[in-house]
Amino acid sequence: MKTWAPLNCKTHFSLLKGFSRCNSLAAKCKEYGYAACGIADIGTISGAADFHKNCKKEGIKPILGCDFEDFILYAKNKDGWFDLIKYVSSQDVETLKLVAEHGNVICVSDSGNGLQKLFKNNYINWSCRDHEVFYVDKEDAECHRVMLCSGMKTNLKKVAKKIKDKEELDNEQFFLKDNWYLPTSAESTEFDDNEIINKIINMCEDYELIEKPMLPRYNCPQGLSEDEYLKDLCRHGWRNKLMGSGKIDDQETKDIYTDRIKQEMDVIFKAELSGYFLIVRDIVTYVKDQGWIAGPGRGSAAGCLVSYLLSITEVDPIEYDLIFERFYNEGRNTEDHISLPDIDVDVPAEHRDDVIAYIKERYGQENVAQMITFGRLQGRSAVKEVLRINDAVSFSEMNNITDAIPDEAQISDQLEMMDDPSIIKWALINEADSLREWCHMDEEENVNGPLADLFKQAIKIEGTNKSQGKHAAGVIISKHKLQDICPMVLDKSGKPIAAFEMNDLESQGHVKFDILGIDLLSKIMDIIASED
Repeated sequence: MKTWAPLNCKTHFSLLKGFSRCNSLAAKCKEYGYAACGIADIGTISGAADFHKNCKKEGIKPILGCDFEDFILYAKNKDGWFDLIKYVSSQDVETLKLVAEHGNVICVSDSGNGLQKLFKNNYINWSCRDHEVFYVDKEDAECHRVMLCSGMKTNLKKVAKKIKDKEELDNEQFFLKDNWYLPTSAESTEFDDNEIINKIINMCEDYELIEKPMLPRYNCPQGLSEDEYLKDLCRHGWRNKLMGSGKIDDQETKDIYTDRIKQEMDVIFKAELSGYFLIVRDIVTYVKDQGWIAGPGRGSAAGCLVSYLLSITEVDPIEYDLIFERFYNEGRNTEDHISLPDIDVDVPAEHRDDVIAYIKERYGQENVAQMITFGRLQGRSAVKEVLRINDAVSFSEMNNITDAIPDEAQISDQLEMMDDPSIIKWALINEADSLREWCHMDEEENVNGPLADLFKQAIKIEGTNKSQGKHAAGVIISKHKLQDICPMVLDKSGKPIAAFEMNDLESQGHVKFDILGIDLLSKIMDIIASED
């Protein structure tokens, strides 16, 4: 293995500044024989879980860090990871002092500014800008420039003019040089900072981020355990919804329901998920107690008899032959990781904020938060961005070109069947006649035509993060204060939200609940109110 390794890599989670994808970065490090790789995105660690997962997959030691302009902090161990989370979330001087005192984080800088005295033996004097990696392959330089132009709200023609006229230009170095890629093994032999690199790698432990679900303990009545209380509630639902309604009127039917409830409870108890169902029931009960309408159940959640007996859903899965395993399959669980159910709670749109406020009051203001989502350049938007920034065609022609490119949701099943899913590739194959004037793909998937190079760029850019926002439905409820275990950022209204996306949150044990505001429920309530 190489003694040198890239430690200052920027991924596309450094929005419109980095272009590296975590999977490509890890795979290329394996190809080059690097034993480790480190990321230090700019002011964020939102990509850390994705990067960590891909490094583990490729047998690469992940080094997790964050770039704060004047210095980089790297987590030495799991405690250091949580310290890094605390500082990323607050970025205040007092937290930095506390992090330094704990001794689980490495500070790398060449500017001093009191950091050396603060971090003592965990301070390394090294230029944070040495060997920065902003994209994986050298030929990705043009794609990186497209993303930079997107962030700067300009195009390449205007950039070239500014450089020619020697006007001040942000990120000018990226337009003048293309050496911001991951160096090859041969190129890395010329570097003279092996000793520093090795010191950082050796100081950092190889630790896991995966955690089991961190559900808060539900406050059950009469000292009952969560499993016991869930059983009691199911018995109550059994009497009212099955026996009282006359659905069970013979032994054969009773046996079908009995076998199903035993099967479901066995799976739920084994995965220690009773608390999850109790929390969802609590939320739905609150909605109904306010006189608001809750959705009857959507998607696979309607296949759970426990949910029906708890009145989380109003659909009897036995009556409609719905399958529990479609909703939750214990085969997804491992010794280290428990997969979570996914029950959407539909509420009237105008009361969604009220429901979230109740959840925060019930389970703790600091233990509950909504979560981040990233806007990505996909299909049509990727092509438009590339064409605009390269000033390649008129606005009307751009629309004509992209009319043949569908939305992802329209072809999601077909994309799953592709070896290398790409909406643009799908369009070139399936809407070939509509795009042939500008670009076409042969049987070997070679792209040709007058705009072929720009279509290639757009395909490379597909899936790159462009913006961040707040997830429309996801709410995290934890038994811990979230700022201690999950990086937080502020949304547009100044409220803290979890800075990981759904899958990364779940892998680290954060439990997501979907609270969806549905306009239709509001309209139904208005109709009922008008009839009264």
